[in-house]
Amino acid sequence: RSRLRLVAEQRMIRRGHRRMRALAAVAAIAGALLAAALTWTLMTVPGPWRLDPADPRVSLDDVEREVARRYPVPDIASASLARMLASGDVVLFDVRTAEEFAAGHLPGAIRVEPGTGTEEFLARHRARLGGAPVVFYCAVGVRSSQMMMRTLERIAPHATGGIYNLRGGIFRWASGGRALVRGDAPGEAHPFDANWGQLLSRSTAAP
Repeated sequence: RSRLRLVAEQRMIRRGHRRMRALAAVAAIAGALLAAALTWTLMTVPGPWRLDPADPRVSLDDVEREVARRYPVPDIASASLARMLASGDVVLFDVRTAEEFAAGHLPGAIRVEPGTGTEEFLARHRARLGGAPVVFYCAVGVRSSQMMMRTLERIAPHATGGIYNLRGGIFRWASGGRALVRGDAPGEAHPFDANWGQLLSRSTAAP
């Protein structure tokens, strides 16, 4: 009986060791997955915005590069968009506030409230999407890039002509002397705020 008891105890010990090894393996896998998720988060979530638009050393080119780094979405230059508008239909979405839009916007643009979700966007604008290129823009490209990051996967199947962010936003458009409208009258680019207004002034004054 003592021998049988000893054998049973040894079996229980071995089963306990196997369970511990299995739990350790599960914990290691979970830790690896957590580390991978954390790394992915750090890679994909932009850090704090560090460019100061009031700093005279900061140019619109610097802002464009930072936007492209933080939000890797397809973009289009102002000159290319101007040619596209002259040669055919383009669907323009202005991702700025009502006050900014009222000061001046690209001809034919449709205002979309910043922060609009995918479902709301599709409910309001699905019928406008089709074979024509779709271009989002805002002041310098941040809010419009964020809009694209949220909605691109869902709206891409409905916009077969391509979806783009206007590089440099309305600041870049205005710096090239291109037309903005306010109703039936000429418009102007809204500065967003005093600091960004300094960048706009430097950009439009540049030769």
